[in-house]
Amino acid sequence: MKKTLFLLLAAATIFSCSTTKEITEPAAVAHKAPAYGDMFTEKTLRYDFHHAGDNSNEYYYFDRLILEGEWAGSRESLINPFDYGEQHFRIVDAASGKVIYKNNYCTLFNEWQTTPEAAVTQRSFPESVIFPQPKNDFIIEFYARNKKSKEWEKKEEHKVSVNDYNIKPGNCDYEKVDIHIGGDIAHSLDIVLLPDGFATEEKYKFIAACHMWSDALFSYAPFTQNKHRINIRAVWAPSAESGISIPGKGEWKKTLLDCRFFTFGSERYQMTEEFQKVRDVAAAAPYESIFILTNTDKYGGGGIYNFYGLGSAGKTGRTGEVYVHEFGHSLMGLGDEYVEIGNTVSALYPEGVEPWEANLTRFVDFNGKWEKKIAEGTPIPTQVTAESSEKDWKIGAYEGGGYLEKGIYRGWPECMMKALTDFCPVCQEAINRYLDYICK
Repeated sequence: MKKTLFLLLAAATIFSCSTTKEITEPAAVAHKAPAYGDMFTEKTLRYDFHHAGDNSNEYYYFDRLILEGEWAGSRESLINPFDYGEQHFRIVDAASGKVIYKNNYCTLFNEWQTTPEAAVTQRSFPESVIFPQPKNDFIIEFYARNKKSKEWEKKEEHKVSVNDYNIKPGNCDYEKVDIHIGGDIAHSLDIVLLPDGFATEEKYKFIAACHMWSDALFSYAPFTQNKHRINIRAVWAPSAESGISIPGKGEWKKTLLDCRFFTFGSERYQMTEEFQKVRDVAAAAPYESIFILTNTDKYGGGGIYNFYGLGSAGKTGRTGEVYVHEFGHSLMGLGDEYVEIGNTVSALYPEGVEPWEANLTRFVDFNGKWEKKIAEGTPIPTQVTAESSEKDWKIGAYEGGGYLEKGIYRGWPECMMKALTDFCPVCQEAINRYLDYICK
């Protein structure tokens, strides 16, 4: 469950984002990033802000800068080459005007923009991005996709002095626990697992859930083959009460990260709007990817690209599969491949616009996805006959995905992103490409 699901899609209307602030032309992104040591320290800088607006406008309001621990990302892969996500930000060296860092992501605010509430009111969501600490003054620029064309539009910029005495030192004293260490942080994917709804006496229940999460991830290809370049750490941070809020049933819990079900009216969509609190806890460990484990037996979760993933840590029946499915969303933005019967309209996948997700296509711009893996003569759309078995399946274009029955295609009949089974060949190749970039 990655997006605003089920109840909201048919009612959502597509609007273009705009801002009243006049923005100058964006700096060009260099094909090759500068040497890490020339531009960055070994520390992490965190930029907190509030993302606000309604269904047709969005604004960015600066909150604070925090200097945190060791940078866990690559020292070579500083310019994200994948055109994923609904947002991206750039760090521009103020003196030269060159982009020295760029990363893409999605947000809960972007999903809220597709809801009926966004048509009648404005809201603000706390957000945050992290990047290696620049040595010199810089400009941070924020970009968002136009909701109709999906083209990038510059929304905000902020010049930062690295000598600003208002940059706060990080202060996170939560306990860090190593779950699986595969390699050096500079050449590994560093995942941090966070608890919500675990009371003080439930520490070992949370740690056991973290080991289950790790075991589940490594039971699926291509993560099985990449254990040597994935690190998983947990942060122990107890909540005042045990359990998770279920607003639709009038059940509220005092938890550290304020995770809850019924996000945007969808009962199983379990998320938190308090992303800066999530960052506060995650800072106890070096990390690139965040996943939250919630203390509940109720089935549900969510995952947002380069934002965070979330899953129930109790006895839901398919806990491990849900963990891995949601991680597919949060790691690299893989799209849901299942359909909602009768659904023909989606604010998330408008007609005439190619989805940015690596595992979905509308054939508007199929280049760079799995088009070269389709054998000559394969019918489009590709069909699975009643008498065929999995050994007969081939990479093709199977109609249905992104919650829509028609007009959108996936590369394989079944997948972790469709039916909580193994990752299909298309998704496996996309994940491997993404890991190669992160671990360089």
